[in-house]
Amino acid sequence: MRYNSTLFTFVLLLFISYLQAQEIPNNKQPFNARSFPYADIHCHSAFKPFNSQGVTKYNIWEQIDHDCDGKMSKLFVDGAKEVPKTTQCHLEGMMKGNVRLGFVSLTPLEKGMQNVRFMNEKKKGTNTMACVSGIELEEMIKKNQVVNYYNDLVENIKFLRDGQNVPYFIDGRSCTYEMVKSREQLTELLQNPNKIALLFTVEGGHALGLSLEGDDISKSPAYEQFLLNNVDRMKGLKPLEEGGKEYLDFPLLSINLNHFFWNGLGGHSRTFSNVQNLVFGQNKGADDGITELGKKVVERLLDAQNGRRILLDIKHMSLESRRWYYDKVNRLGLVGDNIPIISSHSTVAGLSWNDKEYNKKDNNAKLKNSYLYNWQISLADEDIVQIYNTKGLIGIMLDKYKLMGDLAKKEIDKTVVGSTQRKNLYMQVLFANILACVKAVNKKEAWDIVCLGSDFDGMIVPFENYPRANEMPDMVKDMYDFLQNPTDIFNLHTAAEVKTLMFGLTAEEIIYKFMYKNAYDFALRNLPSQLAK
Repeated sequence: MRYNSTLFTFVLLLFISYLQAQEIPNNKQPFNARSFPYADIHCHSAFKPFNSQGVTKYNIWEQIDHDCDGKMSKLFVDGAKEVPKTTQCHLEGMMKGNVRLGFVSLTPLEKGMQNVRFMNEKKKGTNTMACVSGIELEEMIKKNQVVNYYNDLVENIKFLRDGQNVPYFIDGRSCTYEMVKSREQLTELLQNPNKIALLFTVEGGHALGLSLEGDDISKSPAYEQFLLNNVDRMKGLKPLEEGGKEYLDFPLLSINLNHFFWNGLGGHSRTFSNVQNLVFGQNKGADDGITELGKKVVERLLDAQNGRRILLDIKHMSLESRRWYYDKVNRLGLVGDNIPIISSHSTVAGLSWNDKEYNKKDNNAKLKNSYLYNWQISLADEDIVQIYNTKGLIGIMLDKYKLMGDLAKKEIDKTVVGSTQRKNLYMQVLFANILACVKAVNKKEAWDIVCLGSDFDGMIVPFENYPRANEMPDMVKDMYDFLQNPTDIFNLHTAAEVKTLMFGLTAEEIIYKFMYKNAYDFALRNLPSQLAK
């Protein structure tokens, strides 16, 4: 027995020495970027395949390569040369990139985006659109043509509905997607590794109405009734179409009141650069407040007593409209009706909305002396606090030029594409925006309201290291490396300040919240229950 005990001790010591030689930490597993599914609260997976149906048949699962053959407008193409010429969030790419919860945003293609005025000849319009946006059209919309955006939205909904549970094979696996109807279904779907769960959102109140270029009928009683009827259809109170029998059977979680152009509901924030604004024109309604029609639409959307409540997404709203909305939400909160505020694909200014720099006119010159994107479409500190106070959600978008000002861009331009130096600077840009949210709240719980809202396939210019959903595990790994060993972020934060703003959370905990848990928890809180009577 004594011999056996000595031998056991000797073997044990050898084993311990071996572990130490291998430098394995005490029972701590290395970080696994795929140990949980990812969530993206703003992506446009259906945008390109749906809008190209008149010319060709694309599948929402498969990668679409843009058709860049033929003559195109040089001005237009040069201005969008960095927009990817392939889909970013087709469902196969999402599955391969571990993105299994997507808030898929439907947005009827606005008439203003098909302005051929500066495309030289009309013949170049469809070719240019196909190359830059991935949308193949038979012809551009005529100047005096009225577009029924709501009809387009209904057809888009049917496109998504009809693709549910249709098998698509990836590396021998049969994969499907489902539109989420309830919190119980969401939980069940995410337990199946061969399923993608999609939540339904809409970008732009124009989707409820008609194009208003030329003859603006937005103040007429008939148009008001038309719009409010369509709100009721989205709430499940009325059939999807006039005279039809089919009702929307999955909830619309949220809708943006605004998008790029005037829609009669309220002022939008400026989005386009000086050259883009010259091409498209975004001035009408820019920076204005909410209209009386807009107030009625918001009232109807938020009504939880008649049909399903639809949350308002504040992205693209003017600052004046946002402040009006916060006042409304705060008044409802005083009587116990708590409404979360969502900003689905955000950039952050790092400024107060009372700051002189924030209140300058939005144009290219405004970015000259800033590391962050300081236009009023970016969230101010007060916006972030309002979202935090309502248990809302901020999705950080992945358009690199919308996340940074000129000072950051100059630093990045000094580096080589694909280099480690450039990748590290991109991490600084991303975390500069995230940490601006945390700093505005200045509490550990601020980490519960930030998440990913990529805006993939929304004609953005992504980081070239992570241009599609496919590359999300690479981004997650780089985020982890940054949080494990923080560096100074330009002249905005020292490495020590980054650690302070982590509030004691580990890199793993922050990434789990940002890439999955916060979006998942928000969905659970705001989806209906199938158990409810």
